[in-house]
Amino acid sequence: MIKSLNQDSGMMIDQNLRIYMRMHPKWYLILSRYPMEYPTMLEQYKIENKLTVADRIEKVGTLLQMIEMFL
Repeated sequence: MIKSLNQDSGMMIDQNLRIYMRMHPKWYLILSRYPMEYPTMLEQYKIENKLTVADRIEKVGTLLQMIEMFL
């Protein structure tokens, strides 16, 4: 039920993103004054948690190397 309420209000935030904001409280201040900085915060979150496309490609490459070693 809470999930549907959050989706309707447009406030769906990932639990990991909430934890990131708690660890970096500067974003509360920045977003309260400049809500248009939300994409910047998301990008910073992705970089720090290695969720970018480059990081995913690197992870796949590492997995392929591990599989190759087993063969």
